[in-house]
Amino acid sequence: MRSFRTSLALRMAGGSLGLFVAVGASSVLALRTILYHQLDATLLHLAEVEAQAGAAATGTEFQFHEGVLLAAREAPAAELIRYAQLWTNDGQPLVRSRNLSADLTLPPEALAAARASQVSRASHRWRGIRIRSFVYPLQLVGAAHQVHLLQVAAPTAPISQTLARFTALSAALAGLATLGAYWLGRRIAALALRPTGEITGQAEAISAGTLSERITAHADVEEFSRLVTVLNGMLDRLDGAFRVQRQFTADASHELRAPLTVLKGDIDVALKRDRSAPEYRETLVRCREEVERLTRLCGDLLALARSDAALPLEHVTEVDLRAVLQRTLDRFQPAAAARAVRLSAAAGEAVVFGDDQILERVIGNLIDNAVKHAKPGGAVQAQLLQTAELVTLTVRDDGPGISDEHAKRLFVRFFRGDPARGRGDGTGLGLAIARAGAEAHGGRLEFVRNAPGAVFRLTLPAGERRPAGLANGRPRGLEATADQMS
Repeated sequence: MRSFRTSLALRMAGGSLGLFVAVGASSVLALRTILYHQLDATLLHLAEVEAQAGAAATGTEFQFHEGVLLAAREAPAAELIRYAQLWTNDGQPLVRSRNLSADLTLPPEALAAARASQVSRASHRWRGIRIRSFVYPLQLVGAAHQVHLLQVAAPTAPISQTLARFTALSAALAGLATLGAYWLGRRIAALALRPTGEITGQAEAISAGTLSERITAHADVEEFSRLVTVLNGMLDRLDGAFRVQRQFTADASHELRAPLTVLKGDIDVALKRDRSAPEYRETLVRCREEVERLTRLCGDLLALARSDAALPLEHVTEVDLRAVLQRTLDRFQPAAAARAVRLSAAAGEAVVFGDDQILERVIGNLIDNAVKHAKPGGAVQAQLLQTAELVTLTVRDDGPGISDEHAKRLFVRFFRGDPARGRGDGTGLGLAIARAGAEAHGGRLEFVRNAPGAVFRLTLPAGERRPAGLANGRPRGLEATADQMS
C-alpha cells in the first residue's frame, strides 16, 4: 500500500532535483560561455597589442612583451600563461615566446583563414593539453609583415577546472536541496494529514450502537468541511437504515409471533383432554388459517428482502398490460360484488417489458386496496394510457381517502392506516412490495391525491424503450411470491 506522505515527499524531492538540474545545467553552460568569451577577448587583445608593437620589425627581429603579458609564473598563477609565436604564411615557425619550449601547433583551418586576411580562432590539442588559439595576419597592421602570421594561445585547463568545480558545487547543492525537499515534503504531508487522522479517529470511534454521534473535527476548515459533511451524511443514512432495519425486525417478529401464539394456544387447548372429531377438525381449520397467514407473511418478507438486494429480473418478456389489468379485474370481481362495488376500466393498448406475474401482483394490490376502501355500492375506476415513452395506470376509488398523516407512511413496511383492521386483513406489506415491483421494472408507484377517494398511479417505461435498469432477470424474491396475490 502506498504512503501518501512518502509519495508527496518523493514528488517534492523529484521536482526539486529536476529544477536544480535544469538550473545547474543552464548555469554551467552560461558560465562556460562567459569564460570562453573572456578568454577570447583577452587573446584577441593580446594579439592586437603584439601585432602593433612588432609592426615595424621584420622576420626574426620581431619581439614579444616577455615578462609582461607572456611571463611564465609558478603555480597556481602559471595557469595564466599566454603563449605567442610568429609564423610565415606557409606555416613555417619564425619566433616564439620564451615560455614556449617547442613550437605551437598551427591549426590548418586557422592558417587558411589567416591567409585570407581573416582573424581566426580554434581550440585544439598541443603536447597533450587543450589550448585556445587566435591566428592574426600581420598584414593588417603593416606592409613589413605581408607574409607573417601571429598566433597567441592559452591553455583551457583553468576554464575546465573552474567549470568542474562549479558543476560539483551545483551537484552538491542539488543533492542537499533534494534531501531538504524530501524532508520538507514529509513534514508538510504530516501536517496536512493530521486533520484527516483526527477525522478518521472520530469515525472509527462511532460504532453500530453510537450511530447518532457525528464527526465534528475540523468541520469549520474549508478544505475538510466537505469531507466531514459527506461522512456525516453517510452516518445519517446508516443511522436511518439501522433504525428502519431494527423497526422492520421488530415488526416482523411481532407479526410472526402472533400466528405462532394462536397456533400454540389452539394446540395446547386441544391436547388438554380428549375431544370429538368435529372439535379436532375445528382446531385444525383454525391452525390451517394461521399457517396460511404465516406462509403469506414469510413470502412477503422474502420478496422484500430479495428486492432490497436489487437482484435483476430473470424472465423479461413483452407484456400486454391491458390483458394483465383485465385478468386482475376479473379475479377481484367476486370480492367487489360482495360489497356491491362496480369495477370499470378505460384501457388502451399498452405494452411494456417485464415479468407479467410481478406486474399482475402490483396491479392486484392496487385493485384490492381500492375495493376494500371503496364505499359499499361505490365504484373503482382504472385508466390505462400509453405515450411514446411511458405507460401509466391510474386506480381510484370513491372511499374516504387517505389522511395526510397516513399518506406519508403508505409505503412503509407493516404500516396499516386503519387501526380497526384485524390481523386477517393483511400484513401491511402489500404497497411496499408493489412499489418494489414497480422499481424493479424501472418505474415508480405513487399516491397522487384524494379525489375524494385515494388515487394511485403506476408508471412504467413503454415497451419500445427497454428501461436501462431492467436486466435479463428478475428479483427472485418477487418471483418466489408472484403467485401469492394479496
